[in-house]
Amino acid sequence: MKKRILFICALIALAACQPELEVTPGPNPAQGTEITEDGKQISMVFTSLAGSASLSMKTNRNWTALFVNDRARGWCSLSSEKGGKGTYTLKVTVKENGDYDERSAVILLRCEDLQRRIVVTQKQKDALLLSPGRVELPEEGGEFAIEVKTNVDFTVSIPADASQWLHKVQTKGLTSHKIFIEADPNTSLEPRQAALTVNSSLGNETVTVYQAGESPALIISSREVEVPTAGGNFQVQISSNLDVQIQIQPAPCDWVEEVKTKMISTHTYYFAAAPNGTGETREMDLVFQNEEYGLSEALHVRQQYQPGFSFTTSRQEVTAPWLKEPGEGVLIFWGDGSFEPYAPDLVHLFPEAGQHTVVIEGDPVAPIRISQLEDGMVIDFSRIVKKEVAQ
Repeated sequence: MKKRILFICALIALAACQPELEVTPGPNPAQGTEITEDGKQISMVFTSLAGSASLSMKTNRNWTALFVNDRARGWCSLSSEKGGKGTYTLKVTVKENGDYDERSAVILLRCEDLQRRIVVTQKQKDALLLSPGRVELPEEGGEFAIEVKTNVDFTVSIPADASQWLHKVQTKGLTSHKIFIEADPNTSLEPRQAALTVNSSLGNETVTVYQAGESPALIISSREVEVPTAGGNFQVQISSNLDVQIQIQPAPCDWVEEVKTKMISTHTYYFAAAPNGTGETREMDLVFQNEEYGLSEALHVRQQYQPGFSFTTSRQEVTAPWLKEPGEGVLIFWGDGSFEPYAPDLVHLFPEAGQHTVVIEGDPVAPIRISQLEDGMVIDFSRIVKKEVAQ
């Protein structure tokens, strides 16, 4: 009997020596707070307004909190970043997001060899609210849910090239405002990604799904970008479980620079291209790399020198101007990162109101008619080329 009591006491002492780290929603949780079944990842979604939400944490060891990328500290903060054993209420606070881009931050809670990930997502200004806006999946795949908060009809589309491994689940008796998606296991050594799109009359919103491969990963959202002759801003999204450095090739480069003054997301890098006044096309590469694992991905940036013209507009719906005998390959850059081949009947709807500069490139020819003249509009014809007419 005495041996049995000693054995039970030994088991109790052994259990007490194991580190514990439990995170649950706090007394003031974010509306979009979700915790995975194994409790290893906590997703918190905030609107564009400034605000705070709480998490409850219980641990029997010393613990620390670490931002994966310190650049997120400019808009996201945690009430405490270290402590001893006990029960804590952690308050996550975000500043108002006055930009038109969603931003995210990852915070790691560590207690000895235990780790919990807090993924904080803040929606952009006046946007369709999705929860979460970013999903990271392990290589074995699994099911996840997207919650749509809106008062208009919407549809969800899966890209054709991702339909082989992402599937909409139809077997659950759910409301139309919650969509379940299932991801197949990723048996490849390479990571993969897809952007699920929610379409509505308010505009389009995307949920980016990243699935890890069986090795350290570094992927970028695109490998090539075309910027207009007039210059402008562009961005690239990074998905990586490693520290990433940026190299400009060839260096030095005086016409592309990183925009570091914005409140930058952990996973999004912003760049600005200067106007091209050289009279010829120019190119460069932005190389994202991790030297420790020898991983590298390059974004090729190309800026042509094309004749053309531009105009500014404050309208949210804009019709392309009429051109007489436009040359072949004329492109229209709308000023919000999108562009397409020119056609006289094109109509573009900007996701958000504000002033935009529309650029038409590729040898447009006078006469030109702009029917939507407005106060404060600036029209620049300095690069237009007039065709020679045979006498």
